[in-house]
Amino acid sequence: MKTILVVDDAPMIRELLKSVLEAEGYNVVEAVDGEEAIHICQDTRIDLSIIDIFLPKKGGLQVMGELIKADSSHKFIAISGGEAFNPEAIVELAKVYDVVDTFTKPIDTRKLIRVVNEALAD
Repeated sequence: MKTILVVDDAPMIRELLKSVLEAEGYNVVEAVDGEEAIHICQDTRIDLSIIDIFLPKKGGLQVMGELIKADSSHKFIAISGGEAFNPEAIVELAKVYDVVDTFTKPIDTRKLIRVVNEALAD
C-alpha cells in the first residue's frame, strides 16, 4: 500500500484529503506543519507528499527543498489557498521542485485523485 503525507495546517483540508485518499486505498499520514512533515519523512517511507505552501514553523517550499536533498526521487503535489497573495502565482514557485502538479483551494478532489493515481502508478 502506498503512503501519502498530507501537510496542511487546516484540519478540514487534512480530513478531506485523508478521507478521499483512503477511499482510493492509500495509507495517509498527516502533518500540521513543516517541521512535523520533515520528522515524519525521516521515520516513514512516503511515496508522495501533498504540501500546502504556507505552513507554520517551516514553509512548504522549504520542506520540499529539505526532502529533495534527503531523497531526490520524492514526489510532491503543492497546494495553496493563496492567503493574501495570488494562489496561482504561489504554486508556480513550487514548480522549481519539479512537482507532480499544483492545486489551489478549494481543491478539485476528482482531479487530485487522478493526478495521485498517475503519479503512483507502478
